[in-house]
Amino acid sequence: MSTKYSKRGILISKTPYEKRIAIMEDGELAELVVEGLSSNRVLGNIYKGVVQKVLPALKAAFIDIGLEKAGFLHQDDAIDRNAQLRRDFGDGDDEEGVEEQISIDEILQEGQEIMVQVVKEPISTKGARLTTHLSFAGRFLVCMPGTNFVGVSKKEKDSYRRREFKKVVRRLKGKDVGYIVRTNGLGESELEISKQMRELEAKWEATKYNFSVLPAETCIYEESDSIEQTIREYFSDNTDYVYIDNREEFLAITEYLKMLSPDKLNKVKLWSSSESLFEYFKIEDDYARSLQRQVPLPRGGNLVIEQTEALVSIDINTGPKVHGKDQALIIRETNIDACYEIAKQLRLRDVGGLIIIDFIDMDNDADKETIYNEFRKAIRRDKAPISAAPISQFGLMEVTRKRVRANLMTEKTEVCPVCKGSGHIYSLETTLSVIDRSLSRARTKGRLKEVTLVVSTPMIEVFCHDFGRMFNYLEYKHHMKINLVEDERSYVNQFSIYDSKGEEITDLFESV
Repeated sequence: MSTKYSKRGILISKTPYEKRIAIMEDGELAELVVEGLSSNRVLGNIYKGVVQKVLPALKAAFIDIGLEKAGFLHQDDAIDRNAQLRRDFGDGDDEEGVEEQISIDEILQEGQEIMVQVVKEPISTKGARLTTHLSFAGRFLVCMPGTNFVGVSKKEKDSYRRREFKKVVRRLKGKDVGYIVRTNGLGESELEISKQMRELEAKWEATKYNFSVLPAETCIYEESDSIEQTIREYFSDNTDYVYIDNREEFLAITEYLKMLSPDKLNKVKLWSSSESLFEYFKIEDDYARSLQRQVPLPRGGNLVIEQTEALVSIDINTGPKVHGKDQALIIRETNIDACYEIAKQLRLRDVGGLIIIDFIDMDNDADKETIYNEFRKAIRRDKAPISAAPISQFGLMEVTRKRVRANLMTEKTEVCPVCKGSGHIYSLETTLSVIDRSLSRARTKGRLKEVTLVVSTPMIEVFCHDFGRMFNYLEYKHHMKINLVEDERSYVNQFSIYDSKGEEITDLFESV
């Protein structure tokens, strides 16, 4: 079996402490979703909220939805849904004119109960971004209650086929709901379209009922989990393979696909090799780099990625061979390498907001234009809205990328108690993941059947919780005897592995 594929692949790995989903493109890791079991995803959830405060000067309101921080609702997300859809798709079927702009305090009052959906996860000190423009996404369609708009994916260029799709949708849809036909739905039959409409409209009816009977500050519709969302968003005719290393998830996904795409079930396989799924597809090193400050470039040089509250800065450094008559060529090649690695890291880390890239200084405008065009080419596959400005006279490029959830660094690390926030250490779950992968390498590459594992007190508690469930899981998984030793002086992310002779082998098999 080759690890190189010409089409898209999906890898799903689930352990008792973590869930990881990798999207492969042409045999390379393109996107990565990593969730600990303690992750509390709320993106797409719908809540029965209470208006906490209305701020006309900010054109916004704060809505209490029962989370730690109140959600933020902008005026544009509370009114005029049809105008927004016509602007985004430009081919709707509504005849109403754009309604006159009104102030948010004319439509919301403090204490009012309101139905809102999360469109952006709470990040750092900010609460969730909310909207009253509800949507229910399926593989083929997006259902939008409260509008009669009908649109078709922009990927369909044939105007006749667009009109035919809209005729079918208008004939089949329920009252007071609009639809967008997604790219995955362009080749589906009328029967499949109708079946999914009924499912999505049933979700809307259940949500309305929950709003009428449940108390305020309650979730009244919960979005599908990350694995089902991944299948929904990425699984298509262009998907060549799906590998899952957990039998329970494999059975759940095959049941899900039996209803939606039974003809594509043969693409979904349960991973049964003794080598771990992510090790086999050489993803572990990419994952490790996505949590590091410094990322190497293929021809020398490196990226230094710094994340702050306001922005992300990326500095590009050359390798040691930047001198002589080929200096300009080496700089240009290093900057081109950086374009593609940065595009990859933005997707893997799910970086959003403002990104400032400091390219290595170039002497002429032609080279700057070349780098700008290469970067635009590199970001074409990014599904998130992303834009880049030309390189400034100071060698800086400003990039903006839409973010809807906490990025990988925020999600998988926690502030270091030793340096008081000036750096990061791996979280308990991430450290457990690193230990798991290190033991896997020690067993498969080092042929070791017994090791001594020295870990921190918090990690001892993890291993011994629930009658040693996690410890027993690791011994069983790796067919290895593990002698567990506690080091009270170690921090959460520190551990050491010793072989049966008492020699430390941590550096040989540590996966980060």
